[in-house]
Amino acid sequence: MKSINTKTALARTGSPVLPYVLLMPFFITFFLFFAFPAIYSLVLSFFNYRGYGEARFVGFGNYIALINYGAFWKSVGNTFFYFAAHIIPVMLGALLLALAMQSKAVGIGRKLFKPLIFLPQIVPVIATALIFRIIFATRSGAVNQLFGLDIRWLEDVDVMRWIVVLLVVWRATGWFMVVFLAGLTTISSDLYEAAMLDGASTRQKLVYITIPLMRPFFLFAFIMDTISSLKIFVEPNILWPAQSNPPTDIAPMMNMITTNIRGGNFGLASAAGWLLFLIVLVVSLIQLYLMRNRDKGARR
Repeated sequence: MKSINTKTALARTGSPVLPYVLLMPFFITFFLFFAFPAIYSLVLSFFNYRGYGEARFVGFGNYIALINYGAFWKSVGNTFFYFAAHIIPVMLGALLLALAMQSKAVGIGRKLFKPLIFLPQIVPVIATALIFRIIFATRSGAVNQLFGLDIRWLEDVDVMRWIVVLLVVWRATGWFMVVFLAGLTTISSDLYEAAMLDGASTRQKLVYITIPLMRPFFLFAFIMDTISSLKIFVEPNILWPAQSNPPTDIAPMMNMITTNIRGGNFGLASAAGWLLFLIVLVVSLIQLYLMRNRDKGARR
């Protein structure tokens, strides 16, 4: 019995519709779970709708209400604080760890260190936040008990903001280390050997070979970190020890969405979501513009 060649069978059909039929499950899923909800939320952002009854058209009223609401700008400031405070430690730490994993000095230990560094990314974010909540608890926390301190790590909002940053750094560094490791493997060893023959030092090889060739991976890492960090929600909400919502001094922008959803203000929640999307888009485009301009300047 002759085996059937799939490519030959598809070619014999001669139907231009067949590829679209095979892609149809993806298109249906994309429309039902992404495109339609996104379009519906955009339309809903121009209405005052509480989930029942008639939706009342208010135009840009929801957006104007958010822009004139002080707590909204406070949440935007909190979100940007979490973003700005962690991005340099994460990227620098991830790059240094990737370089260390590539060095011969680590040797066989890299098989142990890689999984350990990446482990926080595997653990669910809620679990890691609960672990940090136990570690930094005021009365029974491991840090205060171990060092004999009496610091209100989670009750003091000024201190808790930095605990949130520490948690984000701890979780994200391992993931971006893997990204940078992938980038380092694309750099030919011939370049380093040629530089070594020319008498280049380790610092010169890093500055003139590694970093310029890693720019596409830096761009990818910065944009991915921007998207994820500006949507931060779980970390500050789980770390806050009280049963109520966290105060406006630490609440991220995502809280504006969830609070309005719980309050039945679906129009305001949709408007807050689209404002968050615009912020993420603008920041990502600025990063893309700056990185590309630096790349063009380096080529010149």
